Amino acid sequence: MATVAYSRVDERPVATSGSSRLVTSFVGSLVFAVVFLNAADFRGDTGEEFSVHWQIYLRLLICAVCGGTGILLVSKSYRAFLTFPGFLITLLIAWIGVTLPFSVDRTYSLAAYVSLGAVAMLIPAAMQILGGYRYLMIVAAGLMTFIVGSWIAYLVFPEIGIFKEQITQTEVLERMGGLGHPNELGLYSAFTTVLFAVLGYGRRLSYLIVVPAMLLSLVTLVVCFSRTSMGITLVGLLVVYRKELFTQQTVIATLLLAILAIPPIFVVAGNGGFDWLVGDALEKLSKSGTADELTTATGRTDIWAYAIQRIGEQPLHGYGYMTARFVMEKYSYHCHNIVLNMCLNTGVIGGMTLLSMVLYFVYAIYHDPRYEVDGLVAVILAGGLIDGLLFAAVPSAAVLIWFSALLWRQLDMQFDPPQPETL
Repeated sequence: MATVAYSRVDERPVATSGSSRLVTSFVGSLVFAVVFLNAADFRGDTGEEFSVHWQIYLRLLICAVCGGTGILLVSKSYRAFLTFPGFLITLLIAWIGVTLPFSVDRTYSLAAYVSLGAVAMLIPAAMQILGGYRYLMIVAAGLMTFIVGSWIAYLVFPEIGIFKEQITQTEVLERMGGLGHPNELGLYSAFTTVLFAVLGYGRRLSYLIVVPAMLLSLVTLVVCFSRTSMGITLVGLLVVYRKELFTQQTVIATLLLAILAIPPIFVVAGNGGFDWLVGDALEKLSKSGTADELTTATGRTDIWAYAIQRIGEQPLHGYGYMTARFVMEKYSYHCHNIVLNMCLNTGVIGGMTLLSMVLYFVYAIYHDPRYEVDGLVAVILAGGLIDGLLFAAVPSAAVLIWFSALLWRQLDMQFDPPQPETL
């Protein structure tokens, strides 16, 4: 597999002068802003109607500064975009550009496209300037700031922090949204839980910080009631701790337990002993109180079928980057699958490019494990099966983590804290 290798000297942050420290701080603040400010909504739930407001201008400004900084630091990053797997980022962004003239809303697609390219330009340079440890610490700080800010909004400013969801014609469910949609908050909580688990697992951060951060994130998961995020958090933690959990002894013990448990389970199930239990559990996990909601993946089976139909109508170029919100308006505002979403937006070529990234991650996690990023990738991979959580009109944590993880092995990032300077 062709990759470009970088030495640890190039990758570690260099802080031998005031100017270099200023660059490091500035780049770090941009990474923090992408994670926190590009996702935070200080206006609250204003409905699904799209409108341009001051927060969008702020996010576009952040992206513009990221792009300008990335151009200035292009000498550190251009090689990453020309070799595998970073070349997949170049290919995806280039193809999105090709599809822009066919967009159903060219202005919206163009703004989203420029924002994506601008943030992507910064990522490899920021990773090398900050170093792996400091880079992930800044991402963790941005995630935690979002969660703390969401609790402040939820408890102090309920008009912003409480999300009211119409689940039936007569019933409204109130969920914690905080500084975003409950599902967005759930995703950030999943990232935070897994990332702080990584920091604690590698002894990179004191448990006095790690444990409270993880507890707060887990409580947030429950309060925002994002079931997808609960599940993908578990997947991410399993990937982080896979060496300890999936030893030869634990696998053998699990198999023996299954062999002993399966016969009586089948006997009881055959007599209908579990029917009430399964139905009751499904009803409690659903928002509407009906088991049908979960057995149809909350209506996703219908959404996927409709998305595939629309993709078939324009398979080559799609409907324009990030235009699923317009095309899928009658069913949902996205395809509830990251590959289907990209196919709908940019055609089958864009979808296959994203699928190539997915296959690379599956291969890399198995053959070249990097526990510091693998859990975060697993969160996106698992959630991306049933939700469109990866790309957004303005890139935030999910896109930054996805591209950063894609480049992690290529740039030979190290997860060691920076060493103190010697005189």
